[in-house]
Amino acid sequence: MFVKEGELPGIGKKYSIKTENGDTVVVVIHFTGKREIYYFEGDSEEPTAVIELTDEEARTLGTILVGALFQPTSDEEKIGFLMKHLAFEWIKVPEGSFLAGKTIGELDIRKKYGVIIVAVIREENVVVSPSPLFRIEEGDTLVVVGSLEDVKRFMKLVEERKG
Repeated sequence: MFVKEGELPGIGKKYSIKTENGDTVVVVIHFTGKREIYYFEGDSEEPTAVIELTDEEARTLGTILVGALFQPTSDEEKIGFLMKHLAFEWIKVPEGSFLAGKTIGELDIRKKYGVIIVAVIREENVVVSPSPLFRIEEGDTLVVVGSLEDVKRFMKLVEERKG
């Protein structure tokens, strides 16, 4: 796969991706956060499809594409799937957890534990890319990413601090 990045003065950035089958996907990211996706079949100079997304829609789509909302796994893959050196895991915040009632910023999870919270699932709601001000509650499911070792260590820490 080939990715080419370019500046669009006054607009933002442009990324062109040549797929294995010879098609081209162009993503334009505006300074305003708006995204435009253009799909070109083969060597066509006219796009077959054009999609406009808000910043929030683009982040949600990105989360889906990296597998943060759906994770096909087998029984042997307890920690989740690996993408080269990254591990994703879904961690339920247990009752009495040291995480409950604190914000992501207060916990300084990234710095202290080496993992990043990419989403929080609370009942039927999914908060993608929660801010440092987001307050974690018992029963939340944290979608975390990090090295396999850091994710395992964080999971163990959350389990040990129950009650």
